[in-house]
Amino acid sequence: MHYTYFSGTEVPHLIEGYFYLSFDEEDIPFKSAILPIGLAHIFYIGTGTQKVFVNGDETLLKGLMVSGQYFRSFKFTTNSITTSIGANLHPTALHKLLNIDVSELENIHTPLAQINNTFHHKLLPIFEESKDFNELILNLNSFFFNIPLHIDKNTKQIDHAISLIREKDGLLTVLDIVNEISISQKSLEIHFKKIVGLTPGRYIRQFRFLNLMRKYFFNEIELSDLIYNYNYYDSSHFYKDFRLFMNQDFKSFFKQDYPLIKKYLKK
Repeated sequence: MHYTYFSGTEVPHLIEGYFYLSFDEEDIPFKSAILPIGLAHIFYIGTGTQKVFVNGDETLLKGLMVSGQYFRSFKFTTNSITTSIGANLHPTALHKLLNIDVSELENIHTPLAQINNTFHHKLLPIFEESKDFNELILNLNSFFFNIPLHIDKNTKQIDHAISLIREKDGLLTVLDIVNEISISQKSLEIHFKKIVGLTPGRYIRQFRFLNLMRKYFFNEIELSDLIYNYNYYDSSHFYKDFRLFMNQDFKSFFKQDYPLIKKYLKK
């Protein structure tokens, strides 16, 4: 398995980073849990096929795909030599690009053509005709930098909310956001879910958990200290969140090897 991630693109208001993921003969069959990371994705599978399993339902991944927000972990498998290349999108990017209710894509991978065929036809040649990953990044940056976006008062407020969540490392409440950006809680809930794909409470909870996991994986701090630092009441509260987000208990998860998760958390 080969995983490469490039962050710091020229369009930070849309793109968090680009990734390249490939599997060779010695890697297959490959299975992994996938973390819920609070980002939607657009990606292209040029060779082979991949699958995801969500709540017992199987989705075949092939061609140009889009994935919405996932609140919980899901399963990924491939039995073929395959490559996928794509973009991790800023939490508000999918709405800005396609002017859709992103919550309708929660827990879904689907062909981009089924969401917006015009956008699909504009984007597909960039993936098909770029000679290598570096050229693809340049071409995608140019494409996303110049494409018209759906931006209004609501998207600006939700961008502000996302910035606050990131600045506070997820250690804030929905009411903290309401007070900071002068919006009613009801309006925040409605627009956040439509533009990001999750409610603000769910997004905050997930963001906090992911940051804790990243630090735990690389031994930056003891788990007991992390639980305290990330405002969990006690260890049982954390283990409950762990089971919720990862679909398995803490001990079972760490008995297995998840190289893809480790590579993502290390980026």
